[in-house]
Amino acid sequence: MPSARPDPRSFDEPHGILSAVAGVLRRRPLDCLAGALAAACVAMVFVNALALQPARPRTEAFVPPVKAEAVAAAPAAKPDELVSQIQSALAALGYYDGPVDGLMGARTGASIRAFQQAQRLDQTGAPSEGLLAAALIASPRKAEAAAPAPVARPAAAAPATTGSTEMPAGKLMAVQRALARIGYGPVTIDGKMGAETRNAIRSFERDHKMPETGEPSPQVLRALQAMTGAQLQ
Repeated sequence: MPSARPDPRSFDEPHGILSAVAGVLRRRPLDCLAGALAAACVAMVFVNALALQPARPRTEAFVPPVKAEAVAAAPAAKPDELVSQIQSALAALGYYDGPVDGLMGARTGASIRAFQQAQRLDQTGAPSEGLLAAALIASPRKAEAAAPAPVARPAAAAPATTGSTEMPAGKLMAVQRALARIGYGPVTIDGKMGAETRNAIRSFERDHKMPETGEPSPQVLRALQAMTGAQLQ
């Protein structure tokens, strides 16, 4: 029996591929539809990414905005009682001519250094309790700088006195500053034994159970020195 001759159409490649595709479509139409939809989605994604997206403009480096709180002014410095007392003492000595505001500024620092230089102290320019104690007993700057020629005084002239006790004006000013510092006043720091100074001393003596003399006696000086640290004796 002669063998059957193959149909030449089976070797037609395009026709064979189309027949195979048609067969798959007939057997699994849902799978073919899902695959076509997936391929279409992928194609749309590529087209959108490559052709439809607009070119992004070039941007500069991002600088975050500065909040208003970050640029707010620094809080104002608060007055310091020690600085205020040092300013007052240096002003009385002629080293400071600024406001007595308790603020440690350039003028106050320069005045402190000038005083420390005159007193042969370490020139730190910083306020301290020791600096205040030294200023309370120091002599005024003008008296040191002037250095006038000695003038003959009449026999009746005498140093500033406090009753029976003679006391130089500079030391009496230190006593007046010490009284004012601890709240006995008002006291004018002038090196003169006036009514204000006597009343302040009497009030101090009364509060500390001493005889009320109104004089800067050794007992008063010792008590003031113990309370303020100033060298009064």
